[in-house]
Amino acid sequence: MAKNLYTQADLEQMEKLGITEDEARRQLAILEKGQRWTALERPCTPGDGITILDPEDQEHLIRRWQEGADKGRLGGFIPASGAATRMFAFLQRIRNQVDRVTLEGTADKFGRSSDDYREFRVFVGSLDDFAFFEPLVEVMSKAGVSLQENLQLGVYNDILDFLLEPKGLYYSSQPKALIPFHRYSDHYRTALEEHLVEAVHTVRDRKQWCRIHFTVAVENQAEAEAYGGEASAKYGKRLGVQYDLSFSIQSPATNTLAVDLENNPFRKDDGNLLFRPGGHGALLQNLNQLEGDIVFIKNIDNVVTDERRDLVVRYQRILAGMLLEVQNAIFSYLRVLRSGSLGANEVQEVLDFVVHRLNPSVKEQLLSCSDEEKVARLFRLLNRPLRVCGMVVNRGEPGGGPFWVKDGSGRVSLQVVEQAEIDRSSPEQVAILEGSTHFSPVQIVCGLRDFQGQPFDLRQFVDSEATFVSRKTEDGRELKALELPGLWNGGMAYWNTIFVEVPEETFNPVKTINDLLRPGHRSGPLGH
Repeated sequence: MAKNLYTQADLEQMEKLGITEDEARRQLAILEKGQRWTALERPCTPGDGITILDPEDQEHLIRRWQEGADKGRLGGFIPASGAATRMFAFLQRIRNQVDRVTLEGTADKFGRSSDDYREFRVFVGSLDDFAFFEPLVEVMSKAGVSLQENLQLGVYNDILDFLLEPKGLYYSSQPKALIPFHRYSDHYRTALEEHLVEAVHTVRDRKQWCRIHFTVAVENQAEAEAYGGEASAKYGKRLGVQYDLSFSIQSPATNTLAVDLENNPFRKDDGNLLFRPGGHGALLQNLNQLEGDIVFIKNIDNVVTDERRDLVVRYQRILAGMLLEVQNAIFSYLRVLRSGSLGANEVQEVLDFVVHRLNPSVKEQLLSCSDEEKVARLFRLLNRPLRVCGMVVNRGEPGGGPFWVKDGSGRVSLQVVEQAEIDRSSPEQVAILEGSTHFSPVQIVCGLRDFQGQPFDLRQFVDSEATFVSRKTEDGRELKALELPGLWNGGMAYWNTIFVEVPEETFNPVKTINDLLRPGHRSGPLGH
């Protein structure tokens, strides 16, 4: 690699971002080498990587959750930096490409069999079912425009303009966290507010405190913090709790270098290097700085209405209870292993626990080790962060899935794998992918402290080479972009991991606006 690859101006630019020259060179080397494919060993299935819980076990684990919650050990971590642009993308395409927006005009432009036309028909036919209907009526009325008259005429230009553009609600550029998701008898709730309500049922301690952290985009930080402050005061009073609410932004130091198609650093028209946000894997730093204890991770859009919350909350509690149960056993074994006074039977007991609760492949790896080496390796295996991840039956939803994965050293472990990490040119890997029965809805409970109560440095448990390389454009020019190891993919590669099957009804994502018409988001009576 060229010694003088970067100019003094480049180095100053990096310094302002908090990126070292060595780190920029490391990223460049990854981009030159290209994507490293994940080596799938086999899909996780019930009984082989995915735990199925008996009803009796569930009640016991809920009691475990309650003990942890009462002690104030639990908190929430919600990645919420995404804009709602994708939710409204099909509406934006129609508004941009159809002069007089009617159903017929849209059909003529896109075709009656197109997804955009079908989605648009559903949208206009259900407009008054959305929680944002009343705010849309209000903002249009203030401008002297009648939403009802537009609906009667069947011409939707004004409706789309006031929904998407700055003169109205401007939802196309708002954070997804602040979009009204659900309507109740006397109010509506945004996604952020639903997370505040859910937290009361999952992380509230005996002193009635609820701890929850949102990561937000820097351009929305002030708005999100102000909105969150008002919402937490409102729901705190209504629900009889106090919120310890905090926010953070993705650090500029986690931005990654872009290159052109010849692997040269991509320069913008002004000559500066292009650094892009490093994907959700960059949020590992936010999670690390939180220094939490037991932390729930859920996506901002995976919320439900009050009347459907019981099942969701039940399984959140079960996942947390399982983590606390397993963590308690791990901590006990770590104290014994550290004491150094173990007999062969005690070493075997720890090994059996690791094999049966965490990773059966460990047994083969330790067969030829002396007892002394087994103790050292078992200590290293157990003394790491723990996560318990809910998995739902795969019904064709996009997202990562649970697999047994083999790394470069031959170690087999449980991992959440995105399809972009898999070599689709390999028939063997495609066959394993197609044999997958479950996928990850991002319902994760994390144990972030060690057996002495100290926060783990989560950066020590990352597979730094588990990056994504993708093609993008900037100023009309193609480039290769680098994403950091995903937060729940390579970012947690060396954690201890347990997968648990949860009902698919607990997964209610909102990728497009019409997803809010699904049962999990249908408005119900007010009640907590």
